[in-house]
Amino acid sequence: MDLRHVTCISSRRLSALVVAFSLVSLVSISPDLFHSVHGVGIVYLNNRTTASAPPTTFITIQVQVAGVEPFTGWDIQVQTNQSVISPTSLSIKGNALEANYSENVFEMVTCVNGMNYTTSPCESSDGPGIVHSAALAQGKPPNGFVYGLLLTINYTVIRAGSYSPLRILKAIITNDDNPVLVTTRDGTYGIPPGQGFSLVTSPDSARIVIGSKANVTVTISSSGGYRGIVDLTTTEKPNPGLILSLNATSTPLSPDRSSNVTLTIAANSTYQPSQYMITVTATSNGLSHAATVSIFTTDTPDFRLDVSPSILEIHSAASGRSTITLNTQSSFSGSIWLSVTWPAVPGLTVSLGARNLVISPGRSATTALDIHTPDSAIPFVYLVNITATSPSSSETISVVVRPPVPDFSLLLGSAEFVVQAGQSLTATLTMTSVDYFKGQLHLSASSGFIAEEVFGPPDIALDFGNSSTSTMTLTTDVNSAPGNHNVTLTAIGTTFLGASVTHTIVMIVTITQVPPSKTILGFQPLTYYGIIGVLSLVAMAAAVGGIRKLKHGRFLS
Repeated sequence: MDLRHVTCISSRRLSALVVAFSLVSLVSISPDLFHSVHGVGIVYLNNRTTASAPPTTFITIQVQVAGVEPFTGWDIQVQTNQSVISPTSLSIKGNALEANYSENVFEMVTCVNGMNYTTSPCESSDGPGIVHSAALAQGKPPNGFVYGLLLTINYTVIRAGSYSPLRILKAIITNDDNPVLVTTRDGTYGIPPGQGFSLVTSPDSARIVIGSKANVTVTISSSGGYRGIVDLTTTEKPNPGLILSLNATSTPLSPDRSSNVTLTIAANSTYQPSQYMITVTATSNGLSHAATVSIFTTDTPDFRLDVSPSILEIHSAASGRSTITLNTQSSFSGSIWLSVTWPAVPGLTVSLGARNLVISPGRSATTALDIHTPDSAIPFVYLVNITATSPSSSETISVVVRPPVPDFSLLLGSAEFVVQAGQSLTATLTMTSVDYFKGQLHLSASSGFIAEEVFGPPDIALDFGNSSTSTMTLTTDVNSAPGNHNVTLTAIGTTFLGASVTHTIVMIVTITQVPPSKTILGFQPLTYYGIIGVLSLVAMAAAVGGIRKLKHGRFLS
C-alpha cells in the first residue's frame, strides 16, 4: 500500500472529521438541537466503579460502545485526577471496528497527560490527567449497531485510599462526515468522600454448646449514598472443630440501606470447651471493614428447647397449634428470645404467642406456635424453624407442617330403604377424596339375608379433591322374612403410595311381605268362578239330557 496515499486520504478525512467533530460537539452543549430517528447508543467506561488499590498498582480502564449506529471514526477524551491515578498509555488494539468488521483503523490523535504520541498535535484542552484518542477507519462501515471496545487506558495508582472521577470529557462518533448521536456513562475510582459503609455483628459474642451451632447476624449499612457490592470473608483457618459458614459471600448495597447476612458457627463433637475470636471482613471497591465475634464453647447448654407436636397435621386452609417449652439447664436463670422462620408461601401464616420468655431453676416457660395453612390443590410440607437465644446460647428446633393421612369419605344417598320381598331397590354411594387421597376404591356388600348386591361400577378411581358415585342395586328373595335387615357396605381404598384405607356403612333395609290374596272357599276368585262355571255347564247338560229322555219315553208309549 502507498503510505503517502493513505496519509493524503487520512489528512482529507481528518479535515472532514474536524468539521464533523465540531458539529457533534454541539450535541454535548445542547442535545435538544438534534433529533435522532434511531435509538441513541452509549459510550461508557467498562466499570462504573473501580476499586482503589495500593500505590504503584497498575489498573486498566476500557472505553466501550453499545448500540451505536454504524460509524468510521471517534474522538474521545477521558479525564482523571492525576494526583490519585495517572494515565500512562492508551491503545486502540483490539477495537471493535478491527476485531469485528475487519476495518483498518488509524490513530490520528494519541495524547496522554498533554504529551503527543502521533504526528497530529494535542488540543488545547489536553493536559495532566487527560487521555485523548482520535481514530479513523478505512473499509466498509458496519451494517448494524456496534458493540465492543474502542480503546484501553492504563493508569498507575499514585495515592492509596483516594478517590477520583473517571469522566468522559468528549465522546464524538462519526460515520464519514456525518455525526452519530451517543450518550456517555462515566465511572469512578475508589469511593467518593463522605460515602462508605459500616459493618456490625449481632451478637458480638456467642456461647455454643459443643455439638450445636449459633447464628450471628452480619449487618452492612450504606452511608452517604454509597452503592456497591460488598464481599464478605471470615477467619481463614478457624480452630479445628469450629465450622464457619456465611449464607452469602457477597451482597449488593443500595444507597442509605442495610443488608443482612447470616454467619453460622458450629462446634462439632471434637471441639473442646474454650474461647475463640472470629474476624468477619467486608470489602467493597477497595474499602474494608472488620468486626470480631467472641465464641465461647461449653458442654452444657443454658436451656432445653422442646416443641409438641413436632409434626403438625393440618388440613388445607385450616389452623393448628404446637406448644413450645423452655426449661433451664445448669442453673441458668434469665430471658430467652424466640424467633421463627417459615417458607415464603402466600397464605401461610405463623405467629408466636410470646417472643420473650423468662425461665429459672424449677420454673419452665411455654408459649403457643399458631400456624394457618393456605388453600392448596396439591399435597404440601412446610418446615417452620423456631430459634431460642439467650445471651450465651442458641438452639433451633423445627416443626413439620403437613396434611393428615390421605383419606376419603363414604356417604349413602338416603336414610330409609323399604322393599317388598322379591323386589329390588337402588342406593347411591358418594366417595370424596379427603386430604389429597389419590387411588383406587373397591366396593362390596354383605347381608344377613338372601339378597343379591350389584354395584355400578364396583371400582372407582379418585384424584385429589374429586368425588365419584356408584349405584348399588339390591334384589331380595321372595321368601325373605319381613322386618329390618342390615346390609354392610364396604369401600377399600389403596393410595398411589400403596397405603390402604377402609370405610364401612351399615345400611338398614326394611322388607315388607307380599300382600295376601282374597279367596272363596280356599280358592282364588278366578279359580272358584271357573269351577262354578264348569259345574253349571255340566248341570245344564244333564238337565237337557233328562228332558230329552222323558220326551222320548212318552213318544214310544
